Amino acid sequence: MDKTKTLSARDILNRFSHVARKQLGQNFLLDPVINQRIVSNLGDLNGKKILEIGPGPGGLTVELLSHQLEELYLVELDKRWIDAWTQLKTEFDLPITIIEADILQFDLSTINPSIVVSNLPYNVSTAALSRLWHHFHSYEQLLLMFQKEVADRICAQPNSKDYGGISVISQWLSDVKKIQTLEAGSFFPAPKIKSTVVKFTPRKITQTDEMISNMQQMLNSCFSQRRKKVIKALEKLIPNAHERLAQLGYSLDTRAEQISVEDFVKLCLEKQSH
Repeated sequence: MDKTKTLSARDILNRFSHVARKQLGQNFLLDPVINQRIVSNLGDLNGKKILEIGPGPGGLTVELLSHQLEELYLVELDKRWIDAWTQLKTEFDLPITIIEADILQFDLSTINPSIVVSNLPYNVSTAALSRLWHHFHSYEQLLLMFQKEVADRICAQPNSKDYGGISVISQWLSDVKKIQTLEAGSFFPAPKIKSTVVKFTPRKITQTDEMISNMQQMLNSCFSQRRKKVIKALEKLIPNAHERLAQLGYSLDTRAEQISVEDFVKLCLEKQSH
């Protein structure tokens, strides 16, 4: 009998008696039915190498381990859960590599997963996504949970109030899709907000750290004052900004939220070439 079948996140939480730490943005998803439904969106996981960020008591972890993975990397900042998973690894002979690190500091290039999964801590979710962008080219897919408002911004389309820099870069680098929205009561302890799972399927495009950084700089400038005409920001970033904007079919009254992802990429390339 596979001993991992006896693992459950609720039992692990009860066994180690670790309470969620608010300062680490911890809210645990313990329901095995919900976790199974989330992981099912990844398809066939047999033989895959997967990175999970912040496993905690292992709601998603246990479900991932029900598949015949080649390796599961667990990046965890909380020493209590490092100790717990070290003990569980020995006890259940789990195919996991436990890494004690802050995902905002960890060198992601030192491991080579094809899939990234996480119920991201709310307080670092956008910063973690920003770091992951630089490695999208090496991943097949990412399945990440955010507070609903952040997921809405990631998936927002032009001409909407939620559309901004995080929308542009996420959709430039990947196809994004909302998978499921969860009520606060699905978590323990329950947060005050809803959460949404977003699936990212990276595009096969050429990207460099320099271009991503240039894009972030340009978007921060363009969206910093949403109600102002975008030409004010573009004039400081690219030569002949008026002509370039007109060539793309926009008037000088255009605001940043009206420019498509594709056209922001063209503007960024223009910025980078000068």
